Amino acid sequence: MRVFIALNVPEEIKEQALQVKEELAQFKPDIKWVEHENYHITLKFLGEVNSQLDLIKTKLGQAAQACPTFKLINSEIGFFPGRSRPRIIWMGVKGEMEKAYFLGERVDTYLSELGFETERKRSFHLTLGRIRSEREIDKVLVQTGIINPRLKKYSFAISEFTLMESRLSSAGPEYSVLEKYKLEG
Repeated sequence: MRVFIALNVPEEIKEQALQVKEELAQFKPDIKWVEHENYHITLKFLGEVNSQLDLIKTKLGQAAQACPTFKLINSEIGFFPGRSRPRIIWMGVKGEMEKAYFLGERVDTYLSELGFETERKRSFHLTLGRIRSEREIDKVLVQTGIINPRLKKYSFAISEFTLMESRLSSAGPEYSVLEKYKLEG
């Protein structure tokens, strides 16, 4: 079973991400877009975990116990690894990042007891798409510069995180919720 830990985003953010995608898709770039229903912020990707699932659930419950809720705000559209060689297009977040990083560190600490590596560099973002080739990417880069100043900012509370299963299919990944964890700090 392939799993990851996600922070859910509200419908306003998903709708805005969809609008950005539609505006950029008009240039017909070679981008594999994330589906509307799959928009989320990945806290940690765990991969295949078949025999450890129950232990993971227990550790995540422990990690949630001392973590406070926090607020995030969507921010600019950006690219990984950068604009000069874009491979991923994303929407960033700002806000109470020290609390977001604290949650990530707690999750890392508890899961490291099960042999999972800690994140070297955590980057909170919503993936919009994966860039497969350079086709029309110049137009996408220019257009994101036009989009960024007019993005509406939405503040949203993070009061839980979710353990998700990812099933890969020819139609794209299908995500299902395995467990939700309320932040109790």
